[in-house]
Amino acid sequence: MSFRIFVPILLSFLLFASPARAFDGLVQTFGADGTLSWGTGELSVVRPVEGAAADESDTALSPLSVRRAVVQARKRLLDMVLSVRIDGHQTVGAFLSGDSDLAAQVRGLIQNSLYRGPGLYDEAGTVRVSEKLRGQLAELILPNTIQFQSTIPPRLSTATGQGVDTPDNAPEEVGSGTRGYTGVVVDARGLKLTPALAPIIYGQDGFGAYGYFQVSRTNVVDKGMVAYSVSDNPKVLAERVGKRPLMVRALGAYGSWRTDVIIAASDARLVRAVVKTGPIADGCRVVILVDRPEKESGDADAARTAKGAGDA
Repeated sequence: MSFRIFVPILLSFLLFASPARAFDGLVQTFGADGTLSWGTGELSVVRPVEGAAADESDTALSPLSVRRAVVQARKRLLDMVLSVRIDGHQTVGAFLSGDSDLAAQVRGLIQNSLYRGPGLYDEAGTVRVSEKLRGQLAELILPNTIQFQSTIPPRLSTATGQGVDTPDNAPEEVGSGTRGYTGVVVDARGLKLTPALAPIIYGQDGFGAYGYFQVSRTNVVDKGMVAYSVSDNPKVLAERVGKRPLMVRALGAYGSWRTDVIIAASDARLVRAVVKTGPIADGCRVVILVDRPEKESGDADAARTAKGAGDA
């Protein structure tokens, strides 16, 4: 083979053999079988097929036992969806409890969730079901009462700072310094934050700096309002926030469920100015850095979340 032919083939192999890895972000576990990746929004459950032996081929598994494992996995998947917090006030389960039609649609979607296995890609003798907190599912579980893109920032019941300007008359930093930012990263590590679908980043002045009021419902459904991550590696975060994100430090978490973040008033003014540039809001290019989850976080967290599902 001539060198002129070999080089293009080699380059093509290198280009397509290693596709870019999806930004999984924080991977929250639910017991031993469920995971939720807050970067991609993917929920998945891997369930063993009853009666599967280590030395038994997957083709020998009975269709009934496989079907039973899939049903159990999808039930687990539904429980995980219901335990996800929408915001500091309610879980998905609490929201759906007031609308039987929506609840039925969510159940139907989960009952037809993507199924894989046994043994195609995962460990032999297991089945895997998955769904995403994006697209159709997000449309169903995000309340219509959320006023997306209203441009009216919410206000904390008690402001955390005194003697600072409100967003209406605060001197926002403008010019090339803000236009150059490609996203926002809020470092909330150490604050024991609870991930949610619609968190709010507040300034110490008590007004929202980023949240549903700045982004469209369509963009949130497609991308998620924020992504959570345990890694501060710029190369990892770049997929979500670009190569030059604005980095700010969180000062505290707000609410009984600690879903919202509080940053300095000066940082809040800068975040508001940066988000107004368009691409950041359109792409929901915001990442919140959180601590790595504890090992036992799965069932314990789901139980605590279910207990607080009706919180208002």
